[in-house]
Amino acid sequence: KMLAILLALLVTITGVTYMAAALYEQSGSFTVRVNKYEMQKYGLTLSESREMVRPTSHLNAKISEKITNIAGETIDANVDMIDGQHNGRDYIAYTFYAQNAGETEVSYDYSINLSGVTNALDEAIRLRLYIDGTPTTYAKTKSDGTGAEPGTTEFHSAGVVTQGRVENFAPQEKTKYTVVIWIEGNDPDCIDWLIGGKMKLDMSIAIVH
Repeated sequence: KMLAILLALLVTITGVTYMAAALYEQSGSFTVRVNKYEMQKYGLTLSESREMVRPTSHLNAKISEKITNIAGETIDANVDMIDGQHNGRDYIAYTFYAQNAGETEVSYDYSINLSGVTNALDEAIRLRLYIDGTPTTYAKTKSDGTGAEPGTTEFHSAGVVTQGRVENFAPQEKTKYTVVIWIEGNDPDCIDWLIGGKMKLDMSIAIVH
């Protein structure tokens, strides 16, 4: 059964001394835009390259897919070892880096947010977030309200998959992120009503000091 998912990963970087805006420009794109005001002092840059070969204030990846449900254990264990976009046949995967290119140590918050869900697609979605190689798999609380799906951490709240903070991010330090998304075929809620479901995901990053 084919499920059409519209997934937009939008990363926004904001700081105390400059503003940022992320724009979802077209179906299935991953777009980041940053105003470089005071970038020298408080600068987070993004890149698909570990070496930050082309650091930029925006990233854009084509990630619109039609995928069917799979078992999460079939995804390669080293899925986070490939930079940039590296979607599988039935999952979406994207790796990028955030670097403090400024002169001052900062801390920043991150969150992954969910919106525009149709056909209860979020009931069977899995999102695995790798931060510097450490994975956590997130899923919505069981539909009967009895807790987390096996092997997962529950979504933080309605509309928020997860959120956290990176403390004391030193000049030139990098954080590596990989986001992997799939429809879990072993989820009891992975049934026919999900067919044709859509949703959006956005990831935001904001300097707190």
